[in-house]
Amino acid sequence: MTTLVTPTAQALPATDWAPFRIALEAQRADCIGRRELALAETVTSVPDAVALGRAATLLRTIEEIDAALARIDTGGYGRCVRCGSAVPIERLEARPFAATCVSCSAIRGEAPSTRS
Repeated sequence: MTTLVTPTAQALPATDWAPFRIALEAQRADCIGRRELALAETVTSVPDAVALGRAATLLRTIEEIDAALARIDTGGYGRCVRCGSAVPIERLEARPFAATCVSCSAIRGEAPSTRS
């Protein structure tokens, strides 16, 4: 496994994002599977509000993962989309699809990085 170095706020080192791409793709596949199960639960005579909510949350997560994969492709992965500073490697390890640094996510009032 590749050892990742924490980037500075000034410039990101040449980082191998391959482990993150692999993690994102695996997480995306898992979310798609769980979303399909949630949607299957909604096909009843009385729609299941919990399953609908879970499916909507999983769709948002899939969209965030797709955006992260696009940032890897365009070279913007690891940079905060709001302020441009480096997103700490530890944050990306906990939430590989994180688009913002800790400071910007705190300002926006985002949920902790344990969300999946």
